[in-house]
Amino acid sequence: MSRQVNQDRRTFLRSLQLMLAGGAVAATLPQFELVGRALAQSSTAVGTGNYRALVCIFLFGGNDSFNMLIPHVQTEYDVYLKSRGGVYDAAANSQGLGIARDALLKVTDTAGKAWGLHPACAGMKTLFDNRELAFMANVGTLVQPTTKAEYTAKAKRLPYNLFSHNDQQALWMRGESELRSSNVGWGGTLGERIKGANSGGFTALPPTISLAGNNLFQTGTSISPYVMSTGGPAALRNFENVNSTPDRIRREALAALVKHRYTPLMQDQYALQGESAMLIGSTMRTALDANNGGDIATVFPSGNGLASQLRMIARSIKASRTSALGQNRQIYFASMGGFDTHDGQMVANGQPRLLGQVSDALFAFRNALVEIGALNDVVSFTNSDFARTLNSNGNGTDHAWGGVQLMMGGPQSSGGPLAGGRVFGSYPILELNGDQAVDRGRMIPTTSTNQFGATFAQWMGVGASDLAAIFPGLGNFASPMLGFLAA
Repeated sequence: MSRQVNQDRRTFLRSLQLMLAGGAVAATLPQFELVGRALAQSSTAVGTGNYRALVCIFLFGGNDSFNMLIPHVQTEYDVYLKSRGGVYDAAANSQGLGIARDALLKVTDTAGKAWGLHPACAGMKTLFDNRELAFMANVGTLVQPTTKAEYTAKAKRLPYNLFSHNDQQALWMRGESELRSSNVGWGGTLGERIKGANSGGFTALPPTISLAGNNLFQTGTSISPYVMSTGGPAALRNFENVNSTPDRIRREALAALVKHRYTPLMQDQYALQGESAMLIGSTMRTALDANNGGDIATVFPSGNGLASQLRMIARSIKASRTSALGQNRQIYFASMGGFDTHDGQMVANGQPRLLGQVSDALFAFRNALVEIGALNDVVSFTNSDFARTLNSNGNGTDHAWGGVQLMMGGPQSSGGPLAGGRVFGSYPILELNGDQAVDRGRMIPTTSTNQFGATFAQWMGVGASDLAAIFPGLGNFASPMLGFLAA
């Protein structure tokens, strides 16, 4: 009997290793708990009792963000329109990338300056008018402050492999602009330092939760994201039916296998991960069950993948704030692709559709946060590879550099953290070959991804020494914090 049990254990562990290698179960496994527990003891202490969450929305492909937020002041708009080749018209000016000024959704910032939003961004307009949305202008990967003359003369260190999708995505996610190879992202490193804030709740749940698969952003030295689908936590087939006797027998047998202590250590870790995955999956499914109050009433737009992700994030935030889970700090990740608009950018199914989906999803997410009483406790923001060239390649745009990102959260006027209704940073004059532009209107960033990320991390409660460790090179910038969030 003992020989058979040992053989069953070895068979199970081999199967689990194969599933891990193939990615079938890796999405449900949080981290190597032994290492995680050791690190948590040395992490920055974060005060408990007040919930805060970040939601990173990555727009893969490089959003043409200078067509998302557009100067409305006539003189600045005229420069924009000239650089963009005039107003797009499918018949008369198919290579134009500009949007007619009278078609823009006009907003006015807190300083009284007028801006135009893309016509598809009605939801963003309402949020901006409510002071629940702000923009960060001309932000991008940047090792150190760099002028056009310094760029041309190669007098400053530049980000690795500029204009490359994979490399620029990785630099945004890592929170630095020089390291060429690293498997650690700033969201994961931040998660390790705030993990102790959740020590009074359901401690098996990592602070990093993804609705868009495994990702570099949420990966730390000893932590990986817990991955859910828009339908909820992944289930182990043929184990979860509580009314099925065969499922119960399988579940009890699996529990006995994973609870056994194994040698060598790696086998024991596989078993421990399997046990954690089962525990987290079961607990999260219970917390998200509509019969337990885990659903929300807010209607999200259908046929919108980002909206589906944000809906599940809202449900998870609602559940995480209950006594059953008791989380105080969380970092979420969602994403949307399609922004690599080399072709057909201006057609209805191009950037207008993409921006419309982002805007609609954000507006619904905001309403869901209001519903669950968490608007002032959650800050959402976008990342994207880079912006796009100001002029056309004949049918679209090509890879550029600095661009515009957005931040969403409860307004400071109502007790929230966000200084909304503002455009932070330095929005450039959109000249093809101006003082801040290189070839074809690629803007040299005036704000770095390090500063952008560090401002969110500080709001989550980490101190100056941890910020320097999470964001290498942050000290290269005179103003590390950007001021759009209250401490």
